[in-house]
Amino acid sequence: MKRLLASAILPACTAAALAQTPCPLPDNCVTNPSFELVDPFSAAQDPEGWHGLSNPNESKRRVIGDAFQPPAVARTGNASISLSTPGQSQFRGMTTDWRNFNIPGFPFYDPLFDWDGGDVVVRGWYYIPTTHPIVGDFSFIKLNVKRGNQDYATFDAASRGPDTLRIQGHTNNEWRMYELRWPISEIRDEVFFNESEGYFVLPPYPDHLKITIGRFGFDNVPSSGVIFWDDISFVQEAGSSCPVCAADFNEDGGVDGSDVEAFFVEWEMGEACADVNEDGGVDGSDVEAFFLLWEAGGC
Repeated sequence: MKRLLASAILPACTAAALAQTPCPLPDNCVTNPSFELVDPFSAAQDPEGWHGLSNPNESKRRVIGDAFQPPAVARTGNASISLSTPGQSQFRGMTTDWRNFNIPGFPFYDPLFDWDGGDVVVRGWYYIPTTHPIVGDFSFIKLNVKRGNQDYATFDAASRGPDTLRIQGHTNNEWRMYELRWPISEIRDEVFFNESEGYFVLPPYPDHLKITIGRFGFDNVPSSGVIFWDDISFVQEAGSSCPVCAADFNEDGGVDGSDVEAFFVEWEMGEACADVNEDGGVDGSDVEAFFLLWEAGGC
C-alpha cells in the first residue's frame, strides 16, 4: 500500500550529519541491539543508539534486578527495554532515529539503507508476562526509509501486514521471535508514488532506515500490560544488478536514446534484466513496457 507523507524536508545540522553510524556487524547493522550499553548523553538513561520517544516512565531500559515492576527479563545479557502505558492507549516507544554524538558530524544511529539493495529484514524478540498482558492497544515494529529528516516510505503494521505483526495478549512468560520483511519492490513503489505527489524530488534517494519499537494505540481507550524487547537485528538482502528504473536502463541518471540501445542489447540476448514487465519471460511485451516508461521520462 502506498502511503502519503506529511513531513517536509528539514535541514540537517551539518552536511556530515547525513551520514550514518558505521554498521557494527556485517549481519546486524543495529547499534547496541541488546540494549546493554547506556547513552552517556541521555538524561533518561536511554540505551546507546536508541531514543525514547515518550514518557521515560513507560518507555525505558530495564536491567535484571532493578527496582521496577514487573521484574525485568532479558533474553541475552542483562538488559532489555520495556514499554507500558499510562492507563490509556497512547504511543510509547524507542527509536534508532537519534544522533550519534560520539562521532564528528553527529550521524544518525539509523542503520544504512541501500537504495540498490534487496529486501529489508528486521527481527527482534519480545516477552509479555502472563500477569501483565497487553490490553487495549498493540505493540509492533514500525519502519521508515529516510534521507536526512525526510520520510520517503513507511511500513506501519497498524494498517498493513499480517495480524501476527500486531502483538496483544501475553507470551506465556516466553521469548518469541518477531520478523518483519519489507520487499524492496514495495519500498521503491511507495517512494516513486510519494515523489509523484510532490513530497520530494529524486534523486537523491533514501539512505537510512528508522526503526521504531512501540506501543501504538488510538482514541485513549483503557490500556494496560508490559512488553519487553531484546536482540533487535537489521539486514538488507543482496539486491538485483538490474536497473532500479528500467527507463534509465544504463543508469547514467538520464532517460534518452542511450537507454534504448542498452535495453535492446539485453533484450536481444534474453537477459533477465530485459524482463521489464516481470512476467518471467523476455519477449515483445517487455519492449512495450520499456517504451511506456521511457516515453514517460522515468518510473
